[in-house]
Amino acid sequence: MSYIWYYGGMSEQAPVSRLWQVPDGDLTALLVACEEKLRTDYAEMLAIVGESEQRGLGKSLGFKDTAAFLTDTLRISAREARQRIEHAAAIMPSSSLTGVPQPPPQAATGQALTAGDINAEHVHAITTTMQACPAGIPVEQREADERILVELARQAGPEAVRKAGRRLRSLWEQDTTPPEDKDREQAHPLRRLDITRRKDGSIRFSGELDAETAEELDGLLGPLAKPHKNAETGEHDTRTAAERAGDALAEIIALAARCDELATQGGERAVMIVSVTLAELENRARHAFLDISGLTSVDGLRRLACESKVVPAIFGNNAAPLYVGDASRFATPAQRRYLAARDRGCAFPGCTRGPKWTTPHHVVPWSTDKRTDVDNLVLVCAKHHRVIHHTQWEVRMNGHLPEFIPPPWIDHERRPMRNLAHTTPPRYQQAA
Repeated sequence: MSYIWYYGGMSEQAPVSRLWQVPDGDLTALLVACEEKLRTDYAEMLAIVGESEQRGLGKSLGFKDTAAFLTDTLRISAREARQRIEHAAAIMPSSSLTGVPQPPPQAATGQALTAGDINAEHVHAITTTMQACPAGIPVEQREADERILVELARQAGPEAVRKAGRRLRSLWEQDTTPPEDKDREQAHPLRRLDITRRKDGSIRFSGELDAETAEELDGLLGPLAKPHKNAETGEHDTRTAAERAGDALAEIIALAARCDELATQGGERAVMIVSVTLAELENRARHAFLDISGLTSVDGLRRLACESKVVPAIFGNNAAPLYVGDASRFATPAQRRYLAARDRGCAFPGCTRGPKWTTPHHVVPWSTDKRTDVDNLVLVCAKHHRVIHHTQWEVRMNGHLPEFIPPPWIDHERRPMRNLAHTTPPRYQQAA
């Protein structure tokens, strides 16, 4: 096996045994090119699998079905064989008696895979989501929602696509659930706690929480359950994930016992940021973007507003920023709220982290011009903060919005990117 590699404008064959001679930049480019080839090869495999299924090739050769044929012939698991058949049926054109290919249910996914833009895991995340789409969702909406997932897959990993898929399913459910069922669910959310008390006074418990409460609990557990070093010895945290979660829960219970109200954001009960246009405001917005993933309905918004601090954020044309001064290196609470409304979380392409997990990053270093205005700040999570500081990824402001420049081995043209992971289909942002 050999690869074509480029150095100083020249190209030559590099066998695997000589990869150690390839410069770092060219080795990275080879890695990306090899991944693209795996993707296009998988698309070709699915096209062949789809045609085999259409012909009934497995049965004609004496097998029970196509899955049994693939399992035996390719020496893959039955699960993998079934998955390839499902992927082929969902994203690859099928033949017909007239010889004219018939479009698949998820054409956009197939096109992205064929182009080498997404991989098999992306395909599985998208097809799994789209298979769960209720029959009551119109075809045009299904196709638009699929394109949103595909565009996200072009810049993010499969887990981000799965998370976006869960969000879409929640929106579909709201669209198709009868109003009386919605009212019943909100009036009586699923919350159950079973406690078994032991003789020594300790307890063992299990239970269930509705999505809204589960998200709130995740937000509380997250920072408290992180592993940390021993401040005195420098030793790494030896607790298991379950033990860290248990200690975090104990801290939350102790805090609740000391306070009249459990503070969730810097001593405030909750800070709710709702971004709406004037038209949406006049027509009563159907959905709002919140820093609370489990809350998506207007009824839930109204209920939370009874106990929250409501912060109006009024935007000018082209997301005109809030100027709060430049005396401090650190963003003020007002600036943080503005950034949360603008970026909706980590702004790095493909990242799904919400605002509470982010830090304001100075696009132009504070040491250079001492500016802490919001048009020089962008929200990034800890992981992508390190990426910006220590890799060739760059961030810049385009007007009042941040965009990221990928390294040349990801995109030779270094075209700017914006995060699509926090995007909701436009129809869910419109008034009812």
